[in-house]
Amino acid sequence: MLKRVFLLNMLLSVLAVLSGPKVHAADVNITGRVTAAACTVSPILAAGQEVNLGSVGRTKFQNANDTGDWKSFTLNLTNCPTGTTKSTVTFNGTPDGTDNTLFANTEPSASAATNMAVQLAQDADHNVILSNNSTMTVNIDAGSATFPLAARLYTPLGTAGVGQVSSSVLVNFTYQ
Repeated sequence: MLKRVFLLNMLLSVLAVLSGPKVHAADVNITGRVTAAACTVSPILAAGQEVNLGSVGRTKFQNANDTGDWKSFTLNLTNCPTGTTKSTVTFNGTPDGTDNTLFANTEPSASAATNMAVQLAQDADHNVILSNNSTMTVNIDAGSATFPLAARLYTPLGTAGVGQVSSSVLVNFTYQ
């Protein structure tokens, strides 16, 4: 009889466990990010800043890697909030089909100078070439940031044909 009571208690215990509510544990991962507030982009840049590389004779671009003169320009940010210490700009544009460190001449083919591209660099050191997806970081000083840049005409192949050279580079700013 004792054996039967024991077995009955065991069976009831098993049934209670099997028929009772199931408990599962799960993690909830919560993440966030604190970012610095944005600066004000200069009105010239916000409107689509133009950099005119001028007119240069075709004979200057007859050999591979011939270049025009560097043209300096800046991207300016103002009204940077207190506590924002740095800004990084990322450059995005169409890379040249021959040399992906250059930006392609995107002028429509009917009016485009052939075998021409645009080279972008830091103005302080023209050896620091800025190509598609390149970044540049500057400190924010007294609520402002200035990105000193330079651009020039460039032929990766030589034998340039006459026409227009146009290239668009989208700039995206992030802040620290």
